[in-house]
Amino acid sequence: MISRDDARDLGLFLRYAFDTSASPGRLDAYGQIVGLFHASPEMRTAANEVLRAMGARVLAADRAAGFVLAAEPGSPLAVAYTRKLLPLDGTQHRLVYGLALAGVTAWCFPNAHAVREPGTRRVTALDVDRLIRNEAAAIDTGDTEGEGGLGPAWEAYDRQHKQVQPTKSGRLRRTTTVKMCEDVLQLLASFNLVVADTTVPPPRHDLGVWRSTDRFRAYVAATGAPLVRQVIPDWPSDERSLESPGDGQTDSEEG
Repeated sequence: MISRDDARDLGLFLRYAFDTSASPGRLDAYGQIVGLFHASPEMRTAANEVLRAMGARVLAADRAAGFVLAAEPGSPLAVAYTRKLLPLDGTQHRLVYGLALAGVTAWCFPNAHAVREPGTRRVTALDVDRLIRNEAAAIDTGDTEGEGGLGPAWEAYDRQHKQVQPTKSGRLRRTTTVKMCEDVLQLLASFNLVVADTTVPPPRHDLGVWRSTDRFRAYVAATGAPLVRQVIPDWPSDERSLESPGDGQTDSEEG
């Protein structure tokens, strides 16, 4: 029979594991549960079995980042809806957002050392867009590996979407690549993988300045950075050929 203390510890584990805004560095109880997870095989087994029954698993139990989980499709813990932050209007948007997500990861963790060691890095949508375009140019000129270029993702990113285009109000249109990179950063912020950095002025009034977190680092270290499918599981599985936007398609002023 499970003891009262064991039940309390398991409850605290679930409480903090499900709260992406919590940090062991700010909450002593959280830090103690992380320590217990490492020190007690019994507690670790119980926690893992509960998560397994819920279709989830622990990717990392990091003393800086806390518990980092991954959920299977269909799990009650899986991300069910991301369209509020990433309005996916067809395959083109899917490819652009996927490339932007890869660009954010590459900017924040440019090498293996950055993934292994605690630390954060400042990032903006302009940084991500520039990195993607520089990488594509380097592949095209043969300066880096990547035979065949970035394929249809780059076709959608560069050929079908403008880099910067303002609305009448001066805000970036929703379908520009810089704004779509910003959408991805805001999505990651909702999972506490990046946080707003208010110590420096933003590059534009409609863009933010962000900083990666130890949680993001722990996630990338545990998964090897295949973030697209885990973070956006509601993308359709079927692959369709790229289509140009239909006649009369416009962006709203809010976009």
